Amino acid sequence: MPLRAVLLTVLLFPFALQAKDPLPDGSQLASTIRELVPEKNVQIRATMEVIVRERKRLNTDVVIQVEKLGQTEWQTTYTAKRDEEISDYWRVHHEIGRPNRYEKKSGLPKRAEIYSSLAGSSFFIADLGVDFLHWPSQVVLRTQRRKSRLCYVLESRNLKPLTGEYHRVVSWVDEKSGGILLADIYSGETKPVKRFGVKGLTKKNGQWQVDEMEMRDTKTGARSRLRFHLK
Repeated sequence: MPLRAVLLTVLLFPFALQAKDPLPDGSQLASTIRELVPEKNVQIRATMEVIVRERKRLNTDVVIQVEKLGQTEWQTTYTAKRDEEISDYWRVHHEIGRPNRYEKKSGLPKRAEIYSSLAGSSFFIADLGVDFLHWPSQVVLRTQRRKSRLCYVLESRNLKPLTGEYHRVVSWVDEKSGGILLADIYSGETKPVKRFGVKGLTKKNGQWQVDEMEMRDTKTGARSRLRFHLK
């Protein structure tokens, strides 16, 4: 699984950003990240580890299935199992030029439900679907070096957030790979309520692949780590 952008759907498929002077257009950058159709179907097994302040650990097996449906459509299914029982099931349908469509085990969810925990973690299905990249306000603020790599700092704003939704997301997009290495997530507060980061990177066959990514809840201190079992 080569390095891509935040979160899983765009972590699967690498691309190169075209350098622009002085900064790329934010809307174009967001659409480039979110609208890259996968080249092939893929299944990835992972473990979601949730660590709370008391150092208690909750582990859940997760299977991610990416299916290409056509030249402009694909879907990603997340199945979380604990003790052999399915605890969570979500499907995200992606189509170029359209907002994401979400489906849970019992049918179509209410909008607020996509901002709920996956497998008891700080990852929401809205995070995994990179829903914030569909917001109308996308601005590249500057370039900044993070994790020893030059990044575009992309600010995504939700102009009319509903109760429970994010207000703003600031992402650090790797200039060369197009992968989001870090992201700060806000819900109206001056400080981020969650922080995302790519934790494990391995170079294989000349390409970077993500081994692990983490979402930290800044209020509770809980850390959720999604570890991929890659061949």
